Amino acid sequence: MSILARSAAVLLALAACDMIHEESPPKLEESKHNASGDRGGLSACYDDCAAQGLDAGDTASCRRNCEMAFKVAATAVDPAFDAAARCLHECGDSRRCGKRCKRRARAADPAVTDESLDRLSGCVQACHADRQLGDGDRWTCVRNCAQSAKHGESPQ
Repeated sequence: MSILARSAAVLLALAACDMIHEESPPKLEESKHNASGDRGGLSACYDDCAAQGLDAGDTASCRRNCEMAFKVAATAVDPAFDAAARCLHECGDSRRCGKRCKRRARAADPAVTDESLDRLSGCVQACHADRQLGDGDRWTCVRNCAQSAKHGESPQ
């Protein structure tokens, strides 16, 4: 068989394959996954970094590697809850400061309820009470509180 005949046969075969796909396009499989990323994997990676007993620089590098390996998008995009969580975190155990944070959050967004702010406050206090958390993990805990309080989940 000549090169010209082989080329023609290959082109006909490819054209036939294209015609099959035009009649019945391939089915797309719907993937159900967490759109915000693998939070469980990221948490486990952070735990692994903490368990290794690395110095501060290596721990920071390890955590950055985790963030690159486990892409997680921020989902707490409500500015009122984010600001309230940050404020409560900075207040620490001061009740007066905590009340001021709640007043600011209600003033910033009238849709913020007392119930959700109480959930947020309780969750942030739990983050501060957990002495096993480092500063970075504590801040992650506080950020997760903003999401939980906004969506009505009980603090953990």
